[in-house]
Amino acid sequence: MTRRHIRPPGDRPHLFTLLGPLALVSLAIGGCSFRQIARSWRPLPPSASTTTLVLWFEPFETLDPERWRHTEVKGRTQYDIVTLDERRCLKAESRDGASILLAAADFDPDKFEWLSWSWRVDQLVEGEALDRKQGSDAAARVYVYFETPGLPWQKRNIDYVWSATLPVGTILQSAFAASSKMIVVESGTSALGQWRRVERNLEEDYRRCFGKYDPPNVIAIGLMTDTDNTHSVAIAYFDDLRISRRPGDDDEPPPQ
Repeated sequence: MTRRHIRPPGDRPHLFTLLGPLALVSLAIGGCSFRQIARSWRPLPPSASTTTLVLWFEPFETLDPERWRHTEVKGRTQYDIVTLDERRCLKAESRDGASILLAAADFDPDKFEWLSWSWRVDQLVEGEALDRKQGSDAAARVYVYFETPGLPWQKRNIDYVWSATLPVGTILQSAFAASSKMIVVESGTSALGQWRRVERNLEEDYRRCFGKYDPPNVIAIGLMTDTDNTHSVAIAYFDDLRISRRPGDDDEPPPQ
């Protein structure tokens, strides 16, 4: 399989500082765990802002520690680059633990409004109940954090979830934090062991979750598999994470 490696324009992302234990607890309740988010790429120059279609593409050929910060919440999810179905991808395996991969960002979702990725789940969370604190685990999550007022863990975020039980299209508030909204984009066992492609319009989803407001800048993207509340096991894979102006821009050249 041949895939284009489109990278963020500008220099490599800077490391960003994470909060201490208080923020890690806050992250566990659906909030943002970073004191400040450094930009994961330089802002596009004025000429590129009207011509670039794909802002960022992450093929997970490697797990770059300068782009992705692994932050423990309670216990640890194991994240590794593996080869599966003849493709390199990110494997996430959680055994009674929870940690998240965070990548800093700085972009306007009104201009780059499409977030897409591929994922596969091989083992769902047993005992999942996303509306209750005791069952608030998921086999696969993709977080989008927005620059909104409040303390770091109070930043608004959308949590795209592969749920074991809830139907696709369900929108619910985190059992821990009003600032975190979950959208179920895949559900159940029918697609277990299969790669699924997801494309989401960030602007539309923000308004579905938080009302008819223009979304502020995105400041981070997170990937997570967690089982710390259900004390179970979950296995998932992630690949081909993309931020773009339009859906399906797979073959666009890298930003210059």
